[in-house]
Order: sequence, then structure tokens, then C-alpha cells
Amino acid sequence: MGQQIIKQPNGKYCLFSTIVDNITYYDLTQEEIVETWTESAKKGFERKVKIILEKLEAGKKPYYQFTMDFEEVIETIEVSHGRAEANKIRKLIKKLK
Repeated sequence: MGQQIIKQPNGKYCLFSTIVDNITYYDLTQEEIVETWTESAKKGFERKVKIILEKLEAGKKPYYQFTMDFEEVIETIEVSHGRAEANKIRKLIKKLK
């Protein structure tokens, strides 16, 4: 599980890590717990996004066999939403150069 929120005797909260078997944060309010977990999740997502971007820049496939290039995306849009939508997206992106 990683962490558990534990209610302290004084009514505030601490975070108990099941990885190190110790309290990692203590005397937190509910708002501080939310902030702590939100910040931790944000950092985790930032790491994941950076890894994906690094792989794309290196010409690798971050999504393995499911990695699509731009033309494959346009083809998927055309199949799902029609040629007009695919052309609209293609023109929109070309304008952004």
C-alpha cells in the first residue's frame, strides 16, 4: 500500500509508511494531507511525462507496440470521426508552425 493516514490522539493526522515502517509526516490537518498526497502524485506524473518525452525525442516507442505517429493518429481520427474531421485537425496543426 505504501502509506496509511492515521488519526493521532490529538485529532490531527500522520502518515505511516509501510515501506519504512515509520511515520513520515505528523500533526497534519486534513487539508495538509490532501496537499501532501497531491504534490506527491504531481511529482510522480511529472516523472512519467518526462520519461515519455525523452523516449519520443530519442525516436523510441514509449507506448511500445501502441505508440502512434502523427499520421497514424490522423488515420484513427478519420476512421472514428470522418475525413472532414481528420482534415480539420491536419490543417489546424499545420497552421501552428
